[in-house]
Amino acid sequence: MSSTIIVAQIFAFIAFVAYTISLQFRKRSKVLKTQIFANAFYALEYLMLDAYAGVNNSLFGITRSLIFYVCNKKKRKCPPYVAAIFLTLVVIFGFVTYNGLVSTLPVIISIIFFLALYTEDMRLYRIVAAIASILWIIYNIVVKAYVGVLDSTIELISALISIYRFDIKKSKK
Repeated sequence: MSSTIIVAQIFAFIAFVAYTISLQFRKRSKVLKTQIFANAFYALEYLMLDAYAGVNNSLFGITRSLIFYVCNKKKRKCPPYVAAIFLTLVVIFGFVTYNGLVSTLPVIISIIFFLALYTEDMRLYRIVAAIASILWIIYNIVVKAYVGVLDSTIELISALISIYRFDIKKSKK
């Protein structure tokens, strides 16, 4: 295994730890700040693996989290035109980096994450996080992001735990 792949896996591990922790926060602002950090390391991982659809998704993840963090801090919903611009750019960059059907997975993930955060419904966000983890498992297997497969599996478990803690267990009371 080359040193580039090893370093990419280290970046993936750092991102994984941050992302997994982010799912356990109740406050949206903490989730967003932690995910900015996580997405930066995911971008580095995918860049080192020449997986450009993953790089784009991670950069859009940073942008998405920043947009929602700023709107959240101002205690207002992001304007619809911001959503339209963001989603348009995701699709355009998806076409630019298209490299077969699997390269559409990061585009789909970016769109559903954005829409879930746009609704400001953290329950929906946790469900989307679980679905996205499954899609990331598939993508990571194809692009040889070995730690990514493991971390997406653990992220799926973390998302399911957060769904139980904040949605299922809470509704039973």
